[in-house]
Amino acid sequence: MADEERRFREDFLKLEDASHKYDADELDAKGFKAVSTSFGGYLQRGDLQMLRIRVPGGRLSVEHARAVVECCRYYGLEQLKITTGEALQIHDLDSHAARRLVLRLLDAGIVTFGAGGDNPNNVSAPPLTGLSNESRFDVLPYALATEECYLHHVGVSPLPRKFKVGFADSAEDETHVTMKDLGFMANPDGTFQVWIAGGMGIKPRMGLMAAESVAPTQVVYHALGMLELFSERGNRTLRAKSRSRFLQESMGADQLLEEYRARVAALEEAGGLDVPLAPSFPPIQKAGDGGAAPHDWRVVAQRQPGLFAVRYHPMGGYLSVGALQNLVALAEPWDCVEFRLTPHGGLYVVNLSSAEAWKVLEATLDGARTPFEASSTCVGHRRCDIGVADSQELMRECVAAVREAGLSARALPCMGVSGCMSSCGDSPIAALGWRGMRRKVEGEMCDAFALSIGGSCAQGCERIAPEECTMLASDIPAFLVELGRAVDASGMDFNEWFKGHADELRAMAAAYALPEKKPAARKVVPGGGASGVK
Repeated sequence: MADEERRFREDFLKLEDASHKYDADELDAKGFKAVSTSFGGYLQRGDLQMLRIRVPGGRLSVEHARAVVECCRYYGLEQLKITTGEALQIHDLDSHAARRLVLRLLDAGIVTFGAGGDNPNNVSAPPLTGLSNESRFDVLPYALATEECYLHHVGVSPLPRKFKVGFADSAEDETHVTMKDLGFMANPDGTFQVWIAGGMGIKPRMGLMAAESVAPTQVVYHALGMLELFSERGNRTLRAKSRSRFLQESMGADQLLEEYRARVAALEEAGGLDVPLAPSFPPIQKAGDGGAAPHDWRVVAQRQPGLFAVRYHPMGGYLSVGALQNLVALAEPWDCVEFRLTPHGGLYVVNLSSAEAWKVLEATLDGARTPFEASSTCVGHRRCDIGVADSQELMRECVAAVREAGLSARALPCMGVSGCMSSCGDSPIAALGWRGMRRKVEGEMCDAFALSIGGSCAQGCERIAPEECTMLASDIPAFLVELGRAVDASGMDFNEWFKGHADELRAMAAAYALPEKKPAARKVVPGGGASGVK
């Protein structure tokens, strides 16, 4: 890390130069973004900026969390966003604070380099890997090894586009590794399946399984093999088709797999990149206090006897600096406690005794009360400079309506809410997914969302759900209340109900749907073809 840190500090001069030129109107937004994103910086709406922090494997130490709080307090910042890539975003920065924070965080051992732009982004892992009873084995050491490998490549040679990597440790596939540029799925026998060239956004596509049984010691060879292939074969001329999933079109599945395997074999033959084999489950030097676990859906009994994890999902994934500061103050005196970010915009506080779990539970009562309220929601168009519809406002309105209706915690699923085609809220693979747009209704432009039904990332049940209809944002809360009441009346939870009532759900949605948008008529000029082309 020392060599990378030295290089990052040297490269920082590029950001400083671009920032000064942008402030002086000597560089436009596109030119500034071409530089700033590699340092984790993005422009927001309203001439403010955002800085994204890498949190490898989603694991955030209490020490690093305290450093983030101190940096935010120094610049008077109040808002953080937990991303679906398990990174942290600091919002509402002015130009000076944005560039100063890059170095201030680096001084604390926190990296923003490569957290955005055409780089390998933050490597994600399940928040409770090695801690939950469903975990096949602890994949975090291998996610951290992959992250360390990729940091060597950040800023050295830009990729065609961003590159997302994840590790999964159970059939739930919480980090949806089969839908990433590169994904590692843990097998029950202690090996990994490897998936390549998947992704969401425009033309989402499931990845290809490139290897069935890879030893954990070999993950870096696969990580580098896919990175090299994407760097050389990715589309650098058309950004709309530059993500790795489009290699399935340009190369064909067979050729893509053949070249990938050849590259990995060549790297393995050269050797020198083996990762040390880690224990299947982490030994935690802490005993429980013998107390009973709180009876709450947010509390998880860890596989380590007497220890617990408590889930906290701030509304919309927006974590206030004050809330994080309170959690840090609680956790600092406790042994072995750390934070694990989730790919839905929340976090777990892990390795808690029973008494500690009670205190964390009481300190986080302002968060989601049900899995539905913990829906994955993108940052929202009020901050995102490419956002279209207000995903955050939609989620707030839905939560308020569902609470007022008194629906049970089992009535509605965890949703995916995205403000545009980029699908940053993971809408295509959610049980109920919403993708934002604008539609003209009675002469006025209004927020609307396309609904997809029945998406899944669970192993063996993967499904990218097609969009079924479009609703006005203002009608969606009423639709969800009607749906939730139908589920509650059945005595089942949503997933059970959906298996036998999918057609009923679709009919219910159709009653709220906007009319299908008619294709624009093609203008025909006499003597010419469509659009006047002769």
